[in-house]
Amino acid sequence: MSTSIQGKRFLLVLDDVWTDDPKKWEQLKVPLIQNGAKGNRILVTTRKHEVAKMMRATRNMINLGELNDECCLSIFNHMAFSDRDVHEFGDVSKEIVKKCKGLPLAAKTLGSLMQNKTKMGEWKEVLNSKIWDLEKVEQEVFQPLFLSYNDLAPTIKCCLLYCATFPKDYKFKRDDLIKLWMAQDYVISKGNKEKGTTGDAVFDNLVARSFFQDFEIDLDTSTITGCKMHDIVHDFVQFLTKNECLIIDHGEETTSESKVFGDKVRHLTLRYVPEGPLPLFISSYDCKNLRTLATFDSRITTIDPNLILQLKCLRTLNLSLNPIKELPKEIGELIHLRHIDLSFNHILKKLPDTICGLYNLSTLRLVCCSNLTKLPENMGNLINLKHLYVDGCGLLKSFPKVIGRLTSLQTLDVCSCGGDKDEAFQIGDLRNLNLEGSLKIQLRGDATDKSE
Repeated sequence: MSTSIQGKRFLLVLDDVWTDDPKKWEQLKVPLIQNGAKGNRILVTTRKHEVAKMMRATRNMINLGELNDECCLSIFNHMAFSDRDVHEFGDVSKEIVKKCKGLPLAAKTLGSLMQNKTKMGEWKEVLNSKIWDLEKVEQEVFQPLFLSYNDLAPTIKCCLLYCATFPKDYKFKRDDLIKLWMAQDYVISKGNKEKGTTGDAVFDNLVARSFFQDFEIDLDTSTITGCKMHDIVHDFVQFLTKNECLIIDHGEETTSESKVFGDKVRHLTLRYVPEGPLPLFISSYDCKNLRTLATFDSRITTIDPNLILQLKCLRTLNLSLNPIKELPKEIGELIHLRHIDLSFNHILKKLPDTICGLYNLSTLRLVCCSNLTKLPENMGNLINLKHLYVDGCGLLKSFPKVIGRLTSLQTLDVCSCGGDKDEAFQIGDLRNLNLEGSLKIQLRGDATDKSE
């Protein structure tokens, strides 16, 4: 950044700033002052007065008021009625909108809640809900979200709350999020519709309820492929899951909140772990009940085998973007694992053979593991593996032949076929697989047998 603004005038917009740590602000401000030309401006938006004080900008502060009822009503009606007649519920609509207290997100969320309610009794039930009587400040902000949340089916509630395991402003990928829901047994795959709710149905429901926003859309199919969660919605789901979902930044593991909820945590996310081992303080969080362990923006290089052995109930392990040298063989003891993500690890050369004993494993992501040279020979034992991602593994010359025994496999993003070795995977071995979507085949050696 210092290089890009050297000697230049600029306008920097920092939208929705939450951090009021003066040290972090100084780290950003110093290069801006030292390298930019005179006359630069920084525009900051925030909901916290403490941020303005920390930036020493209180004299130039503009307090934005709440939306008036007319503007809120316009947002609400747009979401609630679409092509329906407004007049039947006009008076009730105005009363509900008054409870939004000028918050556009509240009007949007409540409008989404009401779009499928066609009876006057249903509207009055929302208007007279006891949720409006909550007194805590944080709950006053969340009141409209509580109404929409309570209207969700139990399965959809679980899926929404799982989003609390991700950092604020995280870019969700639709398919990846659905696979994580499946790993927790919240939803089922497309092919088992008769057994429960599909992930696609849940995702679309949350979109319709305005819990997601900032959509990425496939132009060919008009399908939403990615999204974000509004930061207030993110605060809301973290508020609801503070006993079960915990995000810890490096250095904050000894805070009182972490200690209070440690033995109840089911989903643990670590951020900014410096280069070195996976922190051992995790063991204080009653690991035997942990279902999810994920890291973001970290540099973990090693994992203590004894720590792995404490994660007996783990279903999801996300160690992507870490320079891990070796995965402990003890990972084979985690028989409940359904989802493993080791993507973008440029150090890891191989996986332990014990990983082939994870019979419940459904998704294995090894994208851009550039030093990975081979897959375990007994991968055919992973009878429930549905999704194998190995694109970008340039040194992975061929697959074990037993890959052809993975009859549950639906996704194989790259298939390396080495025809010059009898034990290598051949194109013909694909015939028994139930692959869906696209498949990229890389031919290596003498893999040109027409019969295949």
